[in-house]
Amino acid sequence: MKKLIAYFDMDGVLADFDAEPDGKNRFAKERGFFYNLKPMTKNVKAVREAIRKGEIDAYIISASLNDRTDSDKRRWLNRYIPEIDMSHVIMVRIGENKAYHMQTEFGCLFDDYNRNIMEWCLHKLGHNRAVRIKRDGDVADGLKAVRVLKNIVLN
Repeated sequence: MKKLIAYFDMDGVLADFDAEPDGKNRFAKERGFFYNLKPMTKNVKAVREAIRKGEIDAYIISASLNDRTDSDKRRWLNRYIPEIDMSHVIMVRIGENKAYHMQTEFGCLFDDYNRNIMEWCLHKLGHNRAVRIKRDGDVADGLKAVRVLKNIVLN
């Protein structure tokens, strides 16, 4: 069985960044801010199950401010999605085009930010796919939709 190459954003997709009051102002100042974010339980469960079943080759691609934030996010992943291979965790600096950091030739991005989705799809026009995540539970639906529509990127 060929696997879907799936890249997952963290904030707003796997970790509930939006549930934190004043999160946009706090994350740069508070040590451990990202580590302490609550998981989006249905989305995390969908990723973990898809990895365990061998349905996806999972990558994390997340915007980060600095090395401290990188560390917080890696610790969060070890806590909630230990199945993720740490060599598949890509931290990009805020504002960078995530598509330039792909570790595979093609991939399907699961992200909540329209700009990331647009840049991802334009990077390898006609080959990359993206799924917009709006709420907890969308990852499972997105994985099903990608497979049903056969808009899949396989390794």
